[in-house]
Amino acid sequence: MRDARQRDASGALPDGSPLTPPAREAHEITRLREALICKLTRQSTLTDARIADALRAVPRHSFVPEASLQRSYEDSVVPVKHVGDELVSTLSQPSAIVVMLEQLQVQDGMRVLEIGTGTGYNAALLAALAGPKGKVTTVDIDEDLSRHAEIVLDRLGYSTVHVQTGDGFLGVPEHAPYDRIELSVATPAISPAWTSQLVDGGLFVGPIRVKGMQFLTPAFRKNGAQLVSESIHACHFVPMRGSRTANISTYRLPVRPNLRFVWESPDEFPAGLLTRILRQERKVLDEVPVSWPAAAYILLTNEAAFYTESTDGRVHGIAILDRDSESLASVISSSDGWGAAAIVMYGGEGARRRLAHSIDAWARNGRPGIDALRLTAVPSPGPEKLGPRAQLIRQPYYDLIASYEISH
Repeated sequence: MRDARQRDASGALPDGSPLTPPAREAHEITRLREALICKLTRQSTLTDARIADALRAVPRHSFVPEASLQRSYEDSVVPVKHVGDELVSTLSQPSAIVVMLEQLQVQDGMRVLEIGTGTGYNAALLAALAGPKGKVTTVDIDEDLSRHAEIVLDRLGYSTVHVQTGDGFLGVPEHAPYDRIELSVATPAISPAWTSQLVDGGLFVGPIRVKGMQFLTPAFRKNGAQLVSESIHACHFVPMRGSRTANISTYRLPVRPNLRFVWESPDEFPAGLLTRILRQERKVLDEVPVSWPAAAYILLTNEAAFYTESTDGRVHGIAILDRDSESLASVISSSDGWGAAAIVMYGGEGARRRLAHSIDAWARNGRPGIDALRLTAVPSPGPEKLGPRAQLIRQPYYDLIASYEISH
C-alpha cells in the first residue's frame, strides 16, 4: 500500500497517543457520520436500523487514515492500493456497502465469511451485526492488505473477526460452515468452495459478471444444490485476483486484436464465423439512447448476444450475432457508463433486425430494470431445455439461468 506514515486505528501516530480523538475532531466525525446516514436514509438506500447502528459504531475513517475525515465519510470510493497503474483495492462506497448488507440480512450469532478483506471496514460492520456470539472470517489474497486490516481490527476491539491471507476463491474451510457469505470483490464465476461452505438456506451475496456484464450483485439463497436469487442490485467492485478467476470465458481474435469477447452462450465460441464477419465493411449508425437496463436486457435475453470491450478499457458493448445472414450488430458505449451509444454493424441486416427487436421488446415489457431479473445458479452443466423466456449462461462451475419477471 502507499502508506507514507502508518497510523493506528484512531488515526493517531503510533507514539503512544490515545486512540480517542480530540473533542473537536470527535464532534466533526459524529457530524459527518450522521450526515452520511441521513443521506442514505433519505435515498431509501438504508432502511435497516441495525445497519445504521453499525455505521455509527464503526469508525470508517480509522480504516483509511491517509484520507481526510471529509473524504472518509463521503458516499464515494476511497482508493487504497495500486499495483502499477491498476487500482486493486478500495474502501467501497458506503451506499454500495449498505445495499449489500441489507441483502445479506446478518443476524446475531451468525457465522459470516467475507471474500476480499480490503481495509477491514466491511468486516467490522459484519462483526457489529453478528454480535459477540457471532463469528466473522475474512480472507484476502494480498498479505499487505490482510495484515493492515488485522492490526486495525485488533486495535478497535473486533476480536471476533478472524483475518486470513489466502485465495478467497477457495473460501476458508476450517471455519465453515457459514450462515452468510459476502464477496467484497467482483467474480466472473461462482466457486464450488463457497456453496459447499454455506449452510442450506444460507445467503450468498456478491458482485458477479454475467456474460461479461459487470455490476450485478445478487443475493442468492442456497436451496440444495442450487442458488436462487432473492434480489439483485447494481454495485461495482474491483475484480477478484487469483489464477482461478483469470480470463474465464474471454476470447481474442487476430482480426480484432484490440477487442476482448466474453462468450457464455451454450454453444462454443464461433471464432471462425466472427472472423469472417469482422473482415467485412464496418458501418456506424447514428448514436441512439441505450440505458444500462436496456443493454442488460439485450444481453440476457438473447442466446447469441455477448459482451465485448476494448483491451484499453475505454469502450465496451453488447453485440448480437445472426448466423443465417452472417452479420453482427453492436451497441458501443464509453467505459464510464451507458446512455448515448453508437450502433456498429458488420455484414447483412439480420443482426440489426435482431437488435431492434430486442430493444422494442424491452420497451413493450415496461422497460424492466435489474430488479426484475431472476438468476438461478445450478451445477454445471445446466439443463439444455428451459422455459420460453429463460436463457442458459455457461460458466465453469455453476451455470446461470436468467429470466425476467414481466408483468402485463
